[in-house]
Amino acid sequence: MQELLGYLRDNAIEAIFPHKCSCGKWGKPLCEACFNSILDTKTELCPFCKRISEMGRVCSFCRFRTGLTGVMVVGPHEGVLKDSIWRLKYGPIRAISEPLAEIVVRKYGEFLREKRFTIGFTPTSAHRLTQRGYNQAEEIAKVVGKAAGLNVESTLARPKEVLHQVGLTRKERLENVVGTISYIGSEDILSRKIVIIDDVYTTGATLEECAKVLRAAGYREVWGLVLSRD
Repeated sequence: MQELLGYLRDNAIEAIFPHKCSCGKWGKPLCEACFNSILDTKTELCPFCKRISEMGRVCSFCRFRTGLTGVMVVGPHEGVLKDSIWRLKYGPIRAISEPLAEIVVRKYGEFLREKRFTIGFTPTSAHRLTQRGYNQAEEIAKVVGKAAGLNVESTLARPKEVLHQVGLTRKERLENVVGTISYIGSEDILSRKIVIIDDVYTTGATLEECAKVLRAAGYREVWGLVLSRD
């Protein structure tokens, strides 16, 4: 019911107000020029030490630090990308999830298909889902999965509300999310490789907790894929 109400609300808004890109152009939530400016960014580093690493795979020096196999990052948290994420998350402009997901597929679609990943997403609490009307990570994941021809599964839940992470250190963020995410996926895991989609990577605390839970559930590879890194 919540998803249906969100869908009806979004369509009503779009029928009255035409899309406008953050640069001021009317017609699309993300114009072609802004779309290409995001697509052109390059970020291929180990998420911890920032050594050059193909597809953001965790390097051999940092493997002991995490349950993550790697983190793919579309671009830095600035400019058009930062503004687009804000509009998706707080606008709330749900339609901008589609061009953002298309950028993800153009950059990483071949790799995702080659690895035959299951597509997952970071969960949100019931309270925040009610406030926003949708989970922005799930919206992107659904479009990515459909475009890449991969299964999208809701494998994680967030039964506990998380205190706001703004201003916390990495250690505090990690402590803040411990025990707030649980596994709700199938016990009969068809694919042992999963990529979890999220919007912004700051300290990586949320993805770390997701990886810990998914590793315990039996996944062999757990990747993160985020729109930006702050």
